[in-house]
Amino acid sequence: MNCNTIYCSECTISDNMVVLIPNRDIRNLENTGDYRLIICCNINTPASNYPLAIQVGINNIPVLCKYGNEVLSNQVNKRTPYCIGYGNNNTNYVNGQFVIMNTKCLNARGTESAPTGETTDGD
Repeated sequence: MNCNTIYCSECTISDNMVVLIPNRDIRNLENTGDYRLIICCNINTPASNYPLAIQVGINNIPVLCKYGNEVLSNQVNKRTPYCIGYGNNNTNYVNGQFVIMNTKCLNARGTESAPTGETTDGD
């Protein structure tokens, strides 16, 4: 298991927000650190248009898109590796925020993995 990979196999609805709960405690988050998020649970809840957050300790850290908007739980897919970054110097988010960069991530060998339906070979 990669130390920079966050696997979330459980979720809850809290304060009008869908909170992803990681399989193991996230102990160290670095400002401008890159991570990989894999959602292993269904988040098709009755409130599927709620903002998404990741639980870190007792805090729920929001997930934003690269343009700074909240990511809604119906905008992400199960088992898709997402490249996410963490930042904690934004005064609007006291505990920091995660930012989804795109849907493509690097695999363990450092090469890009393609989303479903795409290939990485150059045709």
